Amino acid sequence: MSIAPPRSATLDFSIGVVGLCLAAGFLWDSWAHLHFAFDSFFTPYHAVFYGAMLAGTIILIVTAFRNRARGYTGLNVLPAAYRQTLVGIPLFFAAGFGDLLWHRAFGIEDRVDAVTSPTHLVIGLAVTIVISGPIRSALEARGELRTLLDQLPLLFGLATWLEFVHLGTAYVFDPGAARMYAPPDGVSYSPDYFTAVTLVLFKTGSGIAVVIMQSLILSGFVVWLVSRFSLRPGALTVFLVLGNCMIAAALTNDTPMLVTYLAMSLVAGIVGDILIARFNPSPARERALRMFGLVVPTVYYATYFAMTILTGGTWWNWNLIFGSLVWTAVIGVGMTLLVGGRDLAPPPRS
Repeated sequence: MSIAPPRSATLDFSIGVVGLCLAAGFLWDSWAHLHFAFDSFFTPYHAVFYGAMLAGTIILIVTAFRNRARGYTGLNVLPAAYRQTLVGIPLFFAAGFGDLLWHRAFGIEDRVDAVTSPTHLVIGLAVTIVISGPIRSALEARGELRTLLDQLPLLFGLATWLEFVHLGTAYVFDPGAARMYAPPDGVSYSPDYFTAVTLVLFKTGSGIAVVIMQSLILSGFVVWLVSRFSLRPGALTVFLVLGNCMIAAALTNDTPMLVTYLAMSLVAGIVGDILIARFNPSPARERALRMFGLVVPTVYYATYFAMTILTGGTWWNWNLIFGSLVWTAVIGVGMTLLVGGRDLAPPPRS
């Protein structure tokens, strides 16, 4: 046959789960690097994500052989949405072998070095290519995704992407507004006043920059989602919890970071789901879309500050807190201006 086989919901779901396993494996590995010293490439943490990609490869090979038995040939043994995986999978294992050589030449990276390693970045790129399969498949069949269960592969794929974006930018994930991260007081340390003031300015500026950057990331994902799909109740909450909480678990250590980001994801997701159900934001409903873009990232970071205050206090003053929330609102609305025209609106609700 010269055409590709039809979309397979089972394949989409399977690769979506593989994506979450990949994210969990990489974040578990990141957690381990923050707690233990390594001198070997061969660790149980590496085994998890390499094993997940191997499982995904086997799933695709079995799918290809089944479709070939049905008469499909060439590149058409996989649904059209999965052709990019033919690049992503070999790229992943090639980058993995390159990572082994890199470690032998330069040692085991740690902290910021680990997330900026060239081989690690290529591995992350390969993962996003492979896990684009369920996302592309959902785009091709938007009218068929009538239930939350139908939309789960899409949400799994995008959550995997979001976790990998967080992993790649883990050094600017949390604004550090908790009291325990406060810089030295310039008055208390008067002999080193200039140094203390410099630290305060740096910590303050970098914290606000983190809020701005993470608001851009969050708004980009959620605005794109509601602009392309008629999300079912609970979909945004599922996406945010899966997309944010693995990195929070990896970085939490002895801090309340995990419970804070779980609360942020739940509150922003539930509020977003309510807005979707009530106002159906889309490019065809611009006011509703602007309101959605304004509210969701603002609620997300308002919850962050509330949880930070409740779980130990904050060294940020009210100018910094409310000024940061204004930034989140501006960024969210700005993202809604970039999503495209009315022709890209999701299919009407059934």
